[in-house]
Amino acid sequence: MYEVTGRESLTARGKLHLLGTKLADDPGTNYQDLFAMCLLCGACEDACPRNINIRELFVEARSRFPSMYGQHGLQKSLVRMTLSRPKLLEGLVKAGIKLKNLSLLPADSGLRLKLGLLEQEKKQRAAASAKQLPESVDGKQAVLYFSGCLARYLQPSVALATEQIYQALTGSRLSLPDTQVCCGLAAWSSGGIMEARRLAKKNIAAFSENTGPILTSCASCSSFLQTYPDLFADDPKWHARAISFYNRVREFSSFFLPAVQGRNLKSGPQVSLYYHEPCHLRFDERNRQASHRLIDMISAVTRLDSPDEQHCCGQGGLFHIGYPELSEKIFSRAYASLQSVESGVIVTTCSGCLMQWQAGLALRNSPVTAHHLAVFLAGCLGMDD
Repeated sequence: MYEVTGRESLTARGKLHLLGTKLADDPGTNYQDLFAMCLLCGACEDACPRNINIRELFVEARSRFPSMYGQHGLQKSLVRMTLSRPKLLEGLVKAGIKLKNLSLLPADSGLRLKLGLLEQEKKQRAAASAKQLPESVDGKQAVLYFSGCLARYLQPSVALATEQIYQALTGSRLSLPDTQVCCGLAAWSSGGIMEARRLAKKNIAAFSENTGPILTSCASCSSFLQTYPDLFADDPKWHARAISFYNRVREFSSFFLPAVQGRNLKSGPQVSLYYHEPCHLRFDERNRQASHRLIDMISAVTRLDSPDEQHCCGQGGLFHIGYPELSEKIFSRAYASLQSVESGVIVTTCSGCLMQWQAGLALRNSPVTAHHLAVFLAGCLGMDD
């Protein structure tokens, strides 16, 4: 935020100072807006020499704000409500696809651009039928799949690819708990801590009938699922269950990396690929290098690195809804890094980052295509022949 605005009040240092003033006791609109203008990317925590849990402090501050704080508060609240209710999200996605097909929206509509990222329901069914999607299975050590909202409702090709990669590499099937819900990151980051706890309890219960690993294809979901113990620090019963859940969560690239050792991975034609590293992995020392190593194992693929450091894409959960102009400025920096390496393909493992890149590239009429790493990797295993 500081790099695109130059405002000291939008740095972590500026906000931490505000937390220690009397303004924090009765936060006004401007105060709330300053705390809303943060993507919670984690860069400040990574650089902080005192190891302050800055994001948690900011979220705690947001929890004391009205439900519709910051700019475009109503839209953000509606999105939060939708994400926390799977049936509602499913219905809205279907309605969105129909609106797009009927051409009821102006050609330059931002909503039309977002709806263009949805996948046709008919195409989804055809793909599922052709590939014989695995059904849920029982078994104490079966690997379970936490799909996340994007792979489950918006772009099911990501879930399809993840399931097929697993089956091809292991000869087994993923178990898909049907009662799983949103991971709760959008609720938590907005200050809805109780809402995040409610969603976390649903997910812990949904995955409790099996003790096997929990694989997720979204870096942001994976990161937040592993914070569940923190959500229940003051609740001994749920804290114990959350720790058990946390120990089972597996990030996509880290999970598949050992499984592809010795496998023949080939993209077909030579591909110059740019990997966008999600912020939730960029500052995660345990899983950070896994995606790089996985991509480097694919023959005929040249992974291109930005000459400068990786940049946040500007999506930031609900941040891009509240502050679209700032989100676009931040994305422009990431897009400039892509242009500097002249890649025709970009991949990432974060659902939010993926949609931000797809929308940003479409807005610019760019020939570059953005894919989830699972979809790209499935092609390299010959599953889309």
